[in-house]
Amino acid sequence: MSPAAPPPETTSTVATSPRPKPSVEQGISASEIAALLERGNALLRSGDVASARLFYERAADAGEAQGAVSLAETFDPVFLNRAYLRGVRGDFDAALSWYRRARELGATEVGDRLKALEAKQVRELP
Repeated sequence: MSPAAPPPETTSTVATSPRPKPSVEQGISASEIAALLERGNALLRSGDVASARLFYERAADAGEAQGAVSLAETFDPVFLNRAYLRGVRGDFDAALSWYRRARELGATEVGDRLKALEAKQVRELP
């Protein structure tokens, strides 16, 4: 007698907001996330913003709030100006999107940045 097959998975049609998952569930360990962030930071310090974004995005995709914050900063015109990254163009929409994602992942420090960026974006609309 063969064992009973497991019941088929059911799918819900109710939309729910995604909950951040621990990095372990994403297949990336805490030490790997730390390495991604440090590599992104090193690349950003050297002025390679495009490459830094790739490392930050991978950390953010794994559910790491700091990855999303750092990624948002690479698009934030205010941050880019303060960091003397003058050759890099800011992108309000991308910065806002990543700051919001960081907030969803638990970054509490981005509230003021979001407000400031939203206010600056409104002032710069034609």
